[in-house]
Amino acid sequence: MSSPQQPLIALLEQAQAARDEAFAQFESGRRAHDTARQQLQSLHDFRKQYQDRWQQQFSHSGGMEIMRCYQDFMTRMTDAESEQQRRTEAARVYMERCQAVLIERERKVAAVDKLLDRREREQALKQDRRDQKATDEMAARLYASARSASSSPLN
Repeated sequence: MSSPQQPLIALLEQAQAARDEAFAQFESGRRAHDTARQQLQSLHDFRKQYQDRWQQQFSHSGGMEIMRCYQDFMTRMTDAESEQQRRTEAARVYMERCQAVLIERERKVAAVDKLLDRREREQALKQDRRDQKATDEMAARLYASARSASSSPLN
């Protein structure tokens, strides 16, 4: 025999599975964002170190050809940093979207769980009332039986 709560329990399990999937996607998005940020920081740090090193080199000597190579490389580094910044931003947006989905699914799990708890309390209350009614009826019968036995002419 299936419980009247079975559909709610199935819904809760489904909501929990969806929440767990959303959590996995959020964690994946968070890791991707962290990795993209770290790569961006590495590019920025490398660019800065390269720039500092060549600034010192140019203060001592440097031809026009070396200067042009340096400028071309710095342009490519700037482009790479800009591209990585776009990727980092896209990863952040994806992570935030995943977080919003996760929050929504957490709310659904909580709502179904709350409904299930409420239904269980209602069932327990109904059972308590049935038990109380049965006890009251039994007490009334016993009282009536005792009363009729005490008022019977055979005593």
